[in-house]
Amino acid sequence: MPQLSLYLDEPTMASLRESSALAELSLSKYVSNLVRDHHESGGWPAGYWDVYGALEDDTFTAPPDVDPALDGALPTF
Repeated sequence: MPQLSLYLDEPTMASLRESSALAELSLSKYVSNLVRDHHESGGWPAGYWDVYGALEDDTFTAPPDVDPALDGALPTF
């Protein structure tokens, strides 16, 4: 079975350990499930497209264009 090494900060690692313990799964199995579930979800929460564009509020409008001359100088790299 393939393996993956990750470098995480301590708070993130502690959160994963706690979550895997609450789920009663090994850390490896818990993270595998997270990766699989994220990949299979397609990136959008269930029901997202059912409510997309459903807002009906006349005050919810696109702002007018902003004059680009008001922008500051662009940084140089």
